[in-house]
Amino acid sequence: MNTGAEAVETAIKVARKWGYRVKGVPDGEARIVTCGGNFHGRTVSIISFSTDEEARADFGPYTPGFVVVPFGDLEAAVKEIADPRTVAILVEPIQGEAGVIVPPAGYLAGIREACTRHNVLMLADEVQSGLGRTGATFACDHEDVVPDMYVLGKALGGGILPVSAVVADWPVLGVIKPGEHGSTFGGNALACARRHRRGGLVGHRRLPAPRHRAGRPPA
Repeated sequence: MNTGAEAVETAIKVARKWGYRVKGVPDGEARIVTCGGNFHGRTVSIISFSTDEEARADFGPYTPGFVVVPFGDLEAAVKEIADPRTVAILVEPIQGEAGVIVPPAGYLAGIREACTRHNVLMLADEVQSGLGRTGATFACDHEDVVPDMYVLGKALGGGILPVSAVVADWPVLGVIKPGEHGSTFGGNALACARRHRRGGLVGHRRLPAPRHRAGRPPA
């Protein structure tokens, strides 16, 4: 895709379809848990679960199917994850728009455990925190957490070209069949060449290490 918002929208579509086709949630009842203070983009569906009134005002009616819990409140998140209609939780490992907010230790690991236990997808929006920006390849790495889906953007294009992506294993991403989803400039050669170069730098640890040294190492 081209933008972070497009990648988030793609993650939402994949999660809902996975919920219906794989988990067996009744049609039209899929729920996605989100976190207060989030920033995932500015499309109508995304602002539907925003808690920023400036982003929401006068853009309704809003898209249903989302539940908002306080960021960092593991108990509240686990309670909503346990609902049999829940197909996913969408979380930023570190919130950026809300003021660089790091969740309590164990929060991401607790979400991962609850998602595994209740057959729910963990969607990590690493558009702002991923690809070396926190001293690790992904911010989730600081808790040794691997989500079911990474949502990537911004740094993926090295600040030069608009490119974003959703990364997941085939049993999840494979619910989308050819012709069911697309993006006008998705997969364009120039942006993808830049993405490939950026991925190589991160993969060889040439970028995360300096970031880690420049800031305070994670606890």
